[in-house]
Amino acid sequence: MTVLAKREPLLVRPGARFDCVGDGLCCSDIHAVGALTDEDCEALRVISPDAIDRHEGEDAAVLMMRSDTGRCVFWSTDGCAIHSQLGPEMKPSPCIQFPYALTATPAGGRISTQHRCTCRTLGQLPLVTAEDARPNLLDSNGELKPEHVVLDDIPWSATESLSFAEYAKREAGIIGALIEGRHLMIALQAEAFPELDAMTWTEVADELLEFHGPSRAGAAARWFGSAIGFLVDRREPAGLDRPWADSFEQAGQRVVDPVSPNRVFGDWLADEVWSMRWTRFGSLARARTELATRLTIARRIAGWLDISTPKQDNISAAEAVMIVDVIGTTDIWEKAQGAIGEP
Repeated sequence: MTVLAKREPLLVRPGARFDCVGDGLCCSDIHAVGALTDEDCEALRVISPDAIDRHEGEDAAVLMMRSDTGRCVFWSTDGCAIHSQLGPEMKPSPCIQFPYALTATPAGGRISTQHRCTCRTLGQLPLVTAEDARPNLLDSNGELKPEHVVLDDIPWSATESLSFAEYAKREAGIIGALIEGRHLMIALQAEAFPELDAMTWTEVADELLEFHGPSRAGAAARWFGSAIGFLVDRREPAGLDRPWADSFEQAGQRVVDPVSPNRVFGDWLADEVWSMRWTRFGSLARARTELATRLTIARRIAGWLDISTPKQDNISAAEAVMIVDVIGTTDIWEKAQGAIGEP
């Protein structure tokens, strides 16, 4: 019997927390805010004809970022002008959806969250609920819109595939261990920096370090590339800056009872596993190797940022997670992912 992927019921990962408190990082050039739909573009042209940008060599439309602040043209210290003046439903669809994503599975729609925002990673946040997330996951026709689909044949390793039901039973133990945040590399059961096919980690680092420009995304790429260069070749970092520091300083004011850095890292890793986006590249065993590599990079970045007090540890870990989450979606890193073989 064929088992099809379903969008409902909506399924929330245990322990996931989020609330938009307006730190503004997601409205900055740490993201390309898009791709905008045709409906988004039509609405934005009415609101502000100059609000749409197109990156050179790409067809996708994105929101324009101001050259002086590196933030969306609609953003101010009071928040989003579209949200406050016209209502949240008038915002472009990527803004409505962020940080949520939906994966259709044989058991229902898995809600995952992206960790590129201080509103996801820092402070006393409420638990994610299906009811709160649902409006953010609808398309222009009011239907749930999955960004990824998995069927009833899950590659656990290069030699073993599981039904979704059996996979979910095994996965629960992994996610539980990651959320607990004590022995993350043991939970992943993987080694970082495997040998790559037709490229080297030094080449990956160099390509990231050549990401020029003053944007927050460019700065994140240089942190990421510097960490690889240090871990693989013992190259010392140079010229690293933090154009997103204001968002993390604001978020730090909300941190009353900081958790350990490993809890921050584990929460991110649990969402990466839960989203099942890794199935685009291969098995879970392969995904664990990639995640072990990004975790090692994140820990190196957090160490450079600040490890002087528990509170600063917590914030440094969240900042490092933001960097590795952002760069994990770039063409450069996806090319590296494609070069990781099945263990």
